[in-house]
Amino acid sequence: MTDLVAPHATEQAYLRYRDDLEHPRPDEEGDIDKIITVLRSNLEKAYRTYKHGLRDAHAKSHGILRGELTVHANLPSELAQGLFAAPATYPVIARLSSTSGVIRSDQLRGVRGLGIKVIGVDGPRILPDDSASTQDFIMVTHREFLFADAHAYLTRGMPTAWVLARLPDTVLKTGSTVLSALDAHVLRRIGRPVPPNLGVFIRPNTHILGETFYSSAPLRYGDHVAKILYTPVSPEVSALAGVPVGHDAGVNAHQDMIVDFFAEHSAEYELRVQLCTDPETMPIEDATVAWPEADSPHRPVATIRFGRQDPYTPERRAFGDDVLSFNSWRGLESHRPLGSINRLKKRVYEASSNYRHHVNNAPRVEPTADRLPR
Repeated sequence: MTDLVAPHATEQAYLRYRDDLEHPRPDEEGDIDKIITVLRSNLEKAYRTYKHGLRDAHAKSHGILRGELTVHANLPSELAQGLFAAPATYPVIARLSSTSGVIRSDQLRGVRGLGIKVIGVDGPRILPDDSASTQDFIMVTHREFLFADAHAYLTRGMPTAWVLARLPDTVLKTGSTVLSALDAHVLRRIGRPVPPNLGVFIRPNTHILGETFYSSAPLRYGDHVAKILYTPVSPEVSALAGVPVGHDAGVNAHQDMIVDFFAEHSAEYELRVQLCTDPETMPIEDATVAWPEADSPHRPVATIRFGRQDPYTPERRAFGDDVLSFNSWRGLESHRPLGSINRLKKRVYEASSNYRHHVNNAPRVEPTADRLPR
């Protein structure tokens, strides 16, 4: 196949990036318009409740971290691409969150989010009017996205999102407990486990610093196409993987655990890249399909280090929640997000950020290395 190249004779072939890899549905832009309309109503409801503008997703932050990303030396050519083309160290800002669009108790199960902003990145930008020198990566704790594309999100995801935005914590907690028991004792025995879009609400509630985060949807990786994960590697954070959140840990358990950890410890995480080898088995447009590790494993390309610090001072919280915005379309052309879910996020995240900054009368700036409050 002319679309595939083998960088080394002993390695498998990797899909070459090209502009015609994506195939949007003809009704996609209309579907996204409808999604933005519903999400706008959720934002307005949240503003009436909190008297403050929130993100339509990832509303509650748990910590704002300063750190640095170091690109590994001697990467093979297929991994030495874009931001990772040459050994270098960049400042980073990271925001840990829960993905709900309302402020929930940390005792609730659910998806956690991670926004990483790499600072001082030079090169051609995705968006022609983007003059920043930052690269954003947005990740979550479910490896595959819950909906294949924008149409599936509109028809199946939005009704769920609308209901969830209006249910109290007590109802959600009871529902997830009952659903978890039903899944464990009945549904799995008959071979019909809870669907993935509900399964995220019954996964164990564990220490956020021990979680692995995923890009879920693909992105351009220089000459290739990839998905990315972020996983703990230093002993102190690796030991937190799977550690349950205590029932008496409180409504801000994740915030408290992050603050307590970084008062005493530093942490290291690794970015790993999974290159696409076959667009049939590793599709661009369907974000629900797991890319087989046997065909192309995740391989390390960089280390992110966070030193001891106070991740949730009032100044950091205000900066992370009101000033900062994350959008994976803010970055290098060599890391252009791909597929329907990413095209959806481009417009949704921008609309959410515009609304939040407007109602909060907050500046919207891209940070430099010295911008994050200490």
